[in-house]
Amino acid sequence: MQLGSNIGGMKWIATLLLISSAVFADSNYLSLLEKCTEALGRNGSWKQGEIEIATTPAEIQRIEKHSKQKLIRMGYSPQEAEKYSRVGVIGEDNYWIWVRDAVTFPGGIPGTYDRIIRKTGLTGPSGVVILPVLNNKTIIVNINFRHATRSWELELPRGRREKKETAEQAALRELKEETGCISSKLIYLGQLSPHSGIVSGTVPVYYSQVKEIKHRHQDESEAIEKNVEMTFDELREAFVKGYAIIEIKGIKTKIYCRDPFLSFAMLQAMWQKLI
Repeated sequence: MQLGSNIGGMKWIATLLLISSAVFADSNYLSLLEKCTEALGRNGSWKQGEIEIATTPAEIQRIEKHSKQKLIRMGYSPQEAEKYSRVGVIGEDNYWIWVRDAVTFPGGIPGTYDRIIRKTGLTGPSGVVILPVLNNKTIIVNINFRHATRSWELELPRGRREKKETAEQAALRELKEETGCISSKLIYLGQLSPHSGIVSGTVPVYYSQVKEIKHRHQDESEAIEKNVEMTFDELREAFVKGYAIIEIKGIKTKIYCRDPFLSFAMLQAMWQKLI
């Protein structure tokens, strides 16, 4: 009898621990939602034609169940459906958080939607972009090999904001690290969304008047071959063609010109009569 009581008690404790861990996980996700709302904006209203994020455990569980059943009807296995409908933090590293939200789409339709959040974006701008301009009005751009596209890209200097940095401090640091340029003036041009379909937050873009150029000290994880000076017309032509031919290690190489930050910055600088 005593043994049975102990076993029953152990089962009860184990069940309680499982429930507690589940609640704790939900609490962490709900806490993240609050931070996201403060840093990135409101949760929306489907009645106003927006995608509304569910914020209560009961509503989240209801939408998870609905999404799981929908995936099974689409041919996914119960295990896959369970995995693909799970709401919360899906993955995380030292830079990014991959979140799946329970949402209600316009028309009252429940479902889930993923988004990627840069951790520094929870305390301010996640990164910065700089348009460096010399006294002769030429623009300094990076010739950068990008891992994601597996190709050489013609881009503006940019990078993430470190903790406790202001956007302006980050812009000056990234500019110096990637190009060696020292700025005499920063002018805010506006902000751009890196990928409004999945990446949360926006990035401020700055015009920089360059007063001198020193040796650059790029991060070891970057593959910036060199910096080149190009006129506004040369960059416009590169955008029209989709690329520029630039020499890399003695070989004439196609460098793709499709950086949305560069096109945005050029247009803003032109409209604001800075170049």
